[in-house]
Amino acid sequence: MITAWYKHLSDPEQIDHFKRTVISAGAVLERQNAILDEMEADVNRQELNPTVYDKPNWDYRQADNNGYRRAIKHIRHLITLHDEDFQPRPMERTI
Repeated sequence: MITAWYKHLSDPEQIDHFKRTVISAGAVLERQNAILDEMEADVNRQELNPTVYDKPNWDYRQADNNGYRRAIKHIRHLITLHDEDFQPRPMERTI
C-alpha cells in the first residue's frame, strides 16, 4: 500500500487501523479496477476508429487520450494495495 493512503495520519495506531480499513475494502477496489479496464477499453476503441484522423485537431485528441490513460494508470497504482505486487498491464508502456 502506498503512503498516500495514510500520510494524513501521524499516530501509528491510527495508521494501522486505517490500513486495515482500506484493505478490508479490497472487493470495492477490485471492482474499481474492473471499471478502469472498461474505461481504458473505451478509449482504445475510439482511438482505433480511422475517422478520428479525419478531424483537423486529431493530434489534440490524441494528447487528451494519452493524458486520460496516464490518469487511469495513476489511479490503478493508488488502488493497488500491495505496491511491490503492482504489475503494469501488458498493453501499457512503462517509462
